[in-house]
Amino acid sequence: MNKLQKINLGNNESLVYGVFPNQDGTFTAMTYTKNKTFKTESGARRWVARNTD
Repeated sequence: MNKLQKINLGNNESLVYGVFPNQDGTFTAMTYTKNKTFKTESGARRWVARNTD
């Protein structure tokens, strides 16, 4: 369902970004430096796409 991107930084550290479901029915969109909560998964995915690359 969720496609998360993971970057291994070495030394047992990594960064993950993508869209994560919350228990209250909302979705949290995360990039490496920002995050934002959305009511819909599609809105969260669009935000991640705009704020990465």
